[in-house]
Amino acid sequence: MTDYRVSRRLYKGDCTAVYQATCLRSGMEVALKTYDLRSVPSNTLHMIRREIEIHSQLHHRHIAQMYGAFLDGVERVVAVQEFGARGDLFGFFRRRPGGRLPHYVAGVAVVRPLLEALSYMHSVGICHRDIKPENVLLGEGWRLMVADLGLAIDLLRERAVTRAGTQGYMAPEVERCPLKNAAADNKDRPDLAYTTAADVYGVGILAYELMTGQLLPPPAKPDAAGGGNGAAAAAGAVQPPQPALVFPASVPASARDFILAAVSPHPEERPTAVQLLQHMWLAEAAEAADLVRRQTGAAAAAAAAAAGAAATGDAAGGTAATARLAPPAARPPMQQGLVEVLRAGSISTAVQ
Repeated sequence: MTDYRVSRRLYKGDCTAVYQATCLRSGMEVALKTYDLRSVPSNTLHMIRREIEIHSQLHHRHIAQMYGAFLDGVERVVAVQEFGARGDLFGFFRRRPGGRLPHYVAGVAVVRPLLEALSYMHSVGICHRDIKPENVLLGEGWRLMVADLGLAIDLLRERAVTRAGTQGYMAPEVERCPLKNAAADNKDRPDLAYTTAADVYGVGILAYELMTGQLLPPPAKPDAAGGGNGAAAAAGAVQPPQPALVFPASVPASARDFILAAVSPHPEERPTAVQLLQHMWLAEAAEAADLVRRQTGAAAAAAAAAAGAAATGDAAGGTAATARLAPPAARPPMQQGLVEVLRAGSISTAVQ
């Protein structure tokens, strides 16, 4: 740790902590995720190795970069990661009254880059398993970055058969899996195995939350004969109806269709992340965002021209040119932060 100057602690858990720090060699701001080996349960030690191994192999502009990891003494592992200068999505909404975004901002600034990151991860067999606002960072220029791969798993090497994730964002087939006492538990149970469709469910929940400010109501428990778990057992169970979702009028039909498809209780019916990137809603969101940008740009140009003309008139009349502001142009009520960047055109609507 002698190569880093710690600024502040960002998070403290039972056996992990995250710090903002500066690399003394490069001057780069980084996040240091530390693992206290004295506090890590023996049956989860393998998860530290797996997280670092998986994360270090992923390289995408919408995934927080893993720069490296080292052993600090004999009791602490330190992972050096990209720092989210603007915090996480959870903190962003906690600071905003109403806690929701216009549908086109949600689509362009959050959902599309999130799907791009997941499409890449899924293409190499990685399932994140914990998609939620706290694990979505915002960097400089409000660049979205998926973070915290502590529960990520390589489906090309092992089965996902554990109830892992966060209540409220966890797919039904994941919730039906049992908890494990040892790393090898249930690995011989193909009937429990779930897929990257679990991440798609998390995207649907997040999209619903972005546009409504609410979490999806939890589904009723399935009536499964014999108490079976997992995706295969669920297929033979009597599935409860999906809770009726309440959408405000500001959420268009295409966005509702996107969400309902992503949160289908049947994983085999959910579109893939790649397919969702082609969904009509994201195309409509990009068009709406472009329209807002053009309108805002035209209004700003008109205001600047009016101010310049007024100043020129003052000077021509022998009056000292005084900086005067034109009346503010009318503009739609929108959240600050991500929305302001969208207005400025800093967030591209093109697929990166």
